[in-house]
Amino acid sequence: MKVKSEYVLKTVGDQFIVVPIGQEAVKFHGMLTLNETGKFLFENLKEEISLEDLTKKLVDEYDVSAEVAAADVLKFVNILKERNIME
Repeated sequence: MKVKSEYVLKTVGDQFIVVPIGQEAVKFHGMLTLNETGKFLFENLKEEISLEDLTKKLVDEYDVSAEVAAADVLKFVNILKERNIME
């Protein structure tokens, strides 16, 4: 799984924002604001990656248990899927 290439991450001040480009800009109205963890996950979703590998990366990067990381990754990925940001 990975995010569509038509969505890019921008830093505006101290905020991380996902914005659509190209044809996706016509379909997607608005922006998605991320926190530091969301930024980390989004950046790792730019390339094909499994839920398990993404969870492992989150555990390795942050002081979080595998169970909490797995739940957070699933929630984040589901939000992206709901907004049609995932391929």
